[in-house]
Amino acid sequence: MSDAIPARSQVPVEDRWDLEKIYSSDSDWERDFASTASFAQAFSRRAGTLSVSPQSLLEAIVEMLAQARVMEKLLSYSSMRSDEDLSDSLHSEMHSRVMSRAAEVSAGQSFFVPEILRIADSKMSGWLASDELAAYRSWLEEILRFRPHTLGEAEEKLLAMSREVTEGFYSAFGKLSNVDRPGRLPEVARPAGGAVRITNANFTTLLEDNDQSFRRAVFNGYYGELRGNTSTLAALLDSQVRSSVFYARARNHRSAVEASLFLDSVDLSVYESLIGAVSDSLPTMHRYYGMKKKALGLEKMHIYDLYLPSVTMDDRRYSFDEAVEMTLKAVEPLGGSYRAELAEGFRSRWVDRYENRGKRSGAYSGGCYDTMPYILHNFTGSLDSVFTLAHEAGHSMHSLLSRRAQPYHTSDYRILLAEVASTTNEMLLTDSLLSRSTDRRERSYLLDHLVNDFRGTVFRQTMFAEFELLIHREVESGGALTPDYLDSTYLGLVKKYHGPSFDLDGDDEAIACEWARIPHFYYNFYVYKYATGLCSAVDISRRIISGADGAVESYMGFLSGGCSVPPLDLLASAGVDLRTPAPVASALEYLDEAVGQLAAPQS
Repeated sequence: MSDAIPARSQVPVEDRWDLEKIYSSDSDWERDFASTASFAQAFSRRAGTLSVSPQSLLEAIVEMLAQARVMEKLLSYSSMRSDEDLSDSLHSEMHSRVMSRAAEVSAGQSFFVPEILRIADSKMSGWLASDELAAYRSWLEEILRFRPHTLGEAEEKLLAMSREVTEGFYSAFGKLSNVDRPGRLPEVARPAGGAVRITNANFTTLLEDNDQSFRRAVFNGYYGELRGNTSTLAALLDSQVRSSVFYARARNHRSAVEASLFLDSVDLSVYESLIGAVSDSLPTMHRYYGMKKKALGLEKMHIYDLYLPSVTMDDRRYSFDEAVEMTLKAVEPLGGSYRAELAEGFRSRWVDRYENRGKRSGAYSGGCYDTMPYILHNFTGSLDSVFTLAHEAGHSMHSLLSRRAQPYHTSDYRILLAEVASTTNEMLLTDSLLSRSTDRRERSYLLDHLVNDFRGTVFRQTMFAEFELLIHREVESGGALTPDYLDSTYLGLVKKYHGPSFDLDGDDEAIACEWARIPHFYYNFYVYKYATGLCSAVDISRRIISGADGAVESYMGFLSGGCSVPPLDLLASAGVDLRTPAPVASALEYLDEAVGQLAAPQS
């Protein structure tokens, strides 16, 4: 991989996602966008008609969902085009326009739910049993579940209009983090000569370098620049949290976290028990850190040593094509059809492969009901990048199968379930690599990677989840998210989760401002789902790999389920019940076994 970061115009076509499959040109997008100008006014004429008959309600549902499909396609295209280069004002402006139009359409539709909720239970029960509404029965029942948290028509319209304002905090964070700040990140001298400029995409990879002084320079260079932005970033996060608290209180929820969990029909006890279980298992992770410190031969271990593998191998870098083949091999236990569909997706340019200047950092699976399930990647050639490809491919296949099996209105699986398919793919990749390895040191390397996957997906994300809970409760109790409060709270959690093996004095204390670079804190209690997703994936993948009766079939049913049933019920149909402590406990036991295998003497 070259250190030179190309402009978007320099990226070969074969390395880009094929967004032309959505719109062949921006002009085609503009024509579709122009057609939405009358959406809000047209739909608003249906106000007052929903309670007339099942047929009148059906007609409104059909029109509203048709509008939503068009808006979703416009949003997907403009968002992904903007993410190709966040400094590109054309596509940024297109996305801003469609976001404004979406808010306008949402406001025009804002009477829909309150009007449905005013229909008497006795009448609605009869309607739900009618042939006209049979296809929308579960969808309507989900709307009725929100009755205690839905306001009047005027209030709902105001809340819908306010979204355009409050969503700007994340947008501003993205611009600062991906456009403005990267331009100020320093170059760092390489131990062997030359220099490399730190970027969001290469930061973690650079921390895997064997030279501790280089790792320290990268860490200090990155966080030194981040520290200079914390006043602005604290103000943005404070505003984001206040908006979450505002919406929760406006809708009569007891707290912001309970408002978020309500969307997935999840009780607060699931969230809190995850934090409790992971906290109880910290000795296992602290034991691993002690082993890591000894294996690396460090007198003092620092946060910037965290990404260095405990077990070293040759500095292997994989091509993107190799990563594709490794992913396809890993998913073979899921059946030939699944593998063939994914292989065709890779050939059809689902993936935007590499970093370019201004491109959004990280990775995600995107698209909508009427598009490919695209993948944004910033592939670096590391093993972590291979795992990221498998992870996002899991998301995309989940989307593909749900969209194929479900009608539009029940095709979008709940966020709670989003990380199950992705992390199941990661677990299958781990097993695939371990099963083909005959070298003890290579196996130890892969076990170390597995433990680090738990570290990043269960322990780190649960630390994030605990931080989110604390900062929201601080605002809910009348406090403010100042840089000092955020730093001290975050540093306290870093010390708790990482334990006595780390020397967190001196330069290491810069990790206190890591909160300022985490985009997921703008996603409203999303991160705990990574942890529950991996715990679920451990259970699912173990049964698939062992050949348990019905394991693959039930998992395919889960992937095809969309939101046709409540999320915890759908997950239970695949054999995982998060309403009990069993899945999390089982996953943490699996982690303890892996740490034990790592601790066993080399033979």
